[in-house]
Amino acid sequence: MKDDFYTMGGGHFWEDVFFYQKWRIQRNYVTKKCRLLDNWDIRRHEGSFEECRRAFVKYIEAYEIARQKGHMIVMIHSIGQSKNIFKPLWRKALQNDFMAAAVNYPSTQKDLAAHTKQFHFFLDHLEDVDTVSFVTFGAGSAILQNLFADKAPWQKRLKQARVVEVMPYTYGSELWDTLGDNRLTGFVVGPMSKDMAPNRIRELPQIKLDLGIILSNKSWLESLAEVLTGSRMPRRYAEDIKQYSGAKDIVAIKDHHWNIFKNPEICEAVIRFLKDGKF
Repeated sequence: MKDDFYTMGGGHFWEDVFFYQKWRIQRNYVTKKCRLLDNWDIRRHEGSFEECRRAFVKYIEAYEIARQKGHMIVMIHSIGQSKNIFKPLWRKALQNDFMAAAVNYPSTQKDLAAHTKQFHFFLDHLEDVDTVSFVTFGAGSAILQNLFADKAPWQKRLKQARVVEVMPYTYGSELWDTLGDNRLTGFVVGPMSKDMAPNRIRELPQIKLDLGIILSNKSWLESLAEVLTGSRMPRRYAEDIKQYSGAKDIVAIKDHHWNIFKNPEICEAVIRFLKDGKF
């Protein structure tokens, strides 16, 4: 198949398994075939992971791609989203001398255990980085908790600094569990919805790193889901969440954007905690 082909970035059927200076190797969740995308989402090679990795080395030399080093922020989106929700935060991170990798994963196609394996693979192949921090949105917090439930090579190789969870499912979500029981919505939101059930979330370990949590009003997706299911998510109070999660700091910021990360106050709070350990 011809290379140098523009793609849409693989938001829902491809999983990022390698990242370096905005170049990515993605793996199709069905065929397992990999492809190398440049920083413009143009496909530069296709084949196995090893073949794409070797092709990338050639592009490093041809394009004189700068070596990355230092502190990387890994960003994990929620169900039904893609890495693109993090664009405003990604820009803010670069302005503050962080590296940033917003990671695509097929959130509506696989369960929590499968997504966790992808992120272990991604972090095991994160090169020329000495420190990682994490930012999650919504159900992404469950993936991160599950990552730290396992022992993996990257945990010994990389220093883990801080975590910011934006609107996390700290107690799980009865709403997403309800959606998974409905045949139509279950098909749309996928198997991970069942992993958001409160009894399953309670089984996940607390994150031992410095943790900051940002709360806000309900997202448009949650509001729509409540209307469709006739149910409501219970209200949680900041102090209860802080005690339950072991968070170092917690803040509530009102937001009315379609994408919460388009709120400059949210992005500034995330970066502030990653730098200073407080909001």
